[in-house]
Amino acid sequence: MSAEPKEAISRSLGPAQAADLSLLVDLEACWENLRHTSPGDLHDLRGRQKAYDAFHTKLVAYNRQYRPAHVPELLLNTPSRLRRWCQAMRRLYLQLEHDPKGHCPVYLLEKGYRCADRISARLNKDRVKRSTPPGTILDLIGELEVLAQWCDRLTSLPAA
Repeated sequence: MSAEPKEAISRSLGPAQAADLSLLVDLEACWENLRHTSPGDLHDLRGRQKAYDAFHTKLVAYNRQYRPAHVPELLLNTPSRLRRWCQAMRRLYLQLEHDPKGHCPVYLLEKGYRCADRISARLNKDRVKRSTPPGTILDLIGELEVLAQWCDRLTSLPAA
């Protein structure tokens, strides 16, 4: 797990840092989600490049301004890793729950669902149920909790 969720999100961030981090992790999720789609035409490639450039620009700016630096999450390939990530993201967005300027990170939740789908396919388990895309940060927090509970159920199952 990256240093960011384990260290920075485990403590309360200032409002500006929490807002900047929330935007950064959503841009990261957008780019990662696009990376995992099937290759398409030149328009798709440009969209991926644009998403990466936005993420990378924000990552560099964030890491210049805040400590500890954000390290992109590389492996969310087990229920326990995905659960820890969901919990860390939930803690982050709990800090922004009442921020009127906060944006609702739909890419972040889609990243969680995508990782859960890969885990469920690999383990031959039922997929996590999706609801409509979250309209508010409070909705997102609830969905991250549902996803973390789904991971908990998978980790409590006996090995096949």
